[in-house]
Amino acid sequence: MIFDKCDWLVNPYDSINFNNLPHGIIINGPRGVGKKLLAKKISEKIISNFKESLNNDHQNLFDKNNHPDLYLLDKDKYLLKDIRRQKKDSKNWDEEKGFNDVVSFLTLTPSISKNKVVCMINADTMNNIAQNALLKSLEEPAPFSYIIMTTSRSKALNQTIYSRCQVINIPFLSSNKVNDWLQDNGINDFSSIDFPSFATPFSILDDIQSDRQNCYKEFISILVDFISQKIDQNQAIKLLNDIDINFISKINYFVEFYKIILKARITEEELSGTYKIFNSTKFNKLKISNLINDINDLRDDLYDVTSINETHVLNYFFSELKLSVRQ
Repeated sequence: MIFDKCDWLVNPYDSINFNNLPHGIIINGPRGVGKKLLAKKISEKIISNFKESLNNDHQNLFDKNNHPDLYLLDKDKYLLKDIRRQKKDSKNWDEEKGFNDVVSFLTLTPSISKNKVVCMINADTMNNIAQNALLKSLEEPAPFSYIIMTTSRSKALNQTIYSRCQVINIPFLSSNKVNDWLQDNGINDFSSIDFPSFATPFSILDDIQSDRQNCYKEFISILVDFISQKIDQNQAIKLLNDIDINFISKINYFVEFYKIILKARITEEELSGTYKIFNSTKFNKLKISNLINDINDLRDDLYDVTSINETHVLNYFFSELKLSVRQ
């Protein structure tokens, strides 16, 4: 089982006191580190009434995400209607599917198990209204109800929610641990050096399976051609948009690049590998530092807006990159 090969997940799981389990659990950690895997493992334990394993019928339902006492939510953004539907709002209420919200689900008694579990992946994307709606279920839980949440941005959840939950923190893994895991899973053609430093085991695995393992190298190649003036800004943006990654990943790529450049300039160390070509380029350290702050602020704001003009943002990034290079 893949879970058993992830000691960074097995160890925190083994440390949980299931005899005195709180009704709320938050799993913090970087994307792709296996938080969902851990959340489902804990859910399975609760659904089994804290036994070693589920019986075959329950296990089959659980593995197919069809268990009636498990409500698994995996969304890019959570709104109030996901947490608590309003009968007065006909658009958000379905007489047949009215139970398909967190509060209603947890109010109903268990169907075939002795407990019920809501498992919310990416719970940090809840807006404030949704978080406030969830609080009552955490403050006054039914004895059989449990809520497990995963988050990649710990500060995005209200502190009141944290105060009602047990928190499990999964740290970034060292490159050696990532490489060991890749080899243990039969991935020998790639290592952590082929990916950004923030890449995690399951994000790397997903990139390989989705044929996106060369995306970061393509990104760096675009920056090389742009800085050396082989392509102009419009061409750079078009090429970047052609890379099969989402906008958040593009932003993360920019932050990764700037951090590596800034560190090398501050420590006066030579760049190596993919970045070696930038050793002869003179960057303005203050400009790079300010850019990192701007991009991080933008990244946080993206979760609070409904839409964004990606081309406009990329124009800004490339314009500032050009200004950061000393002629």
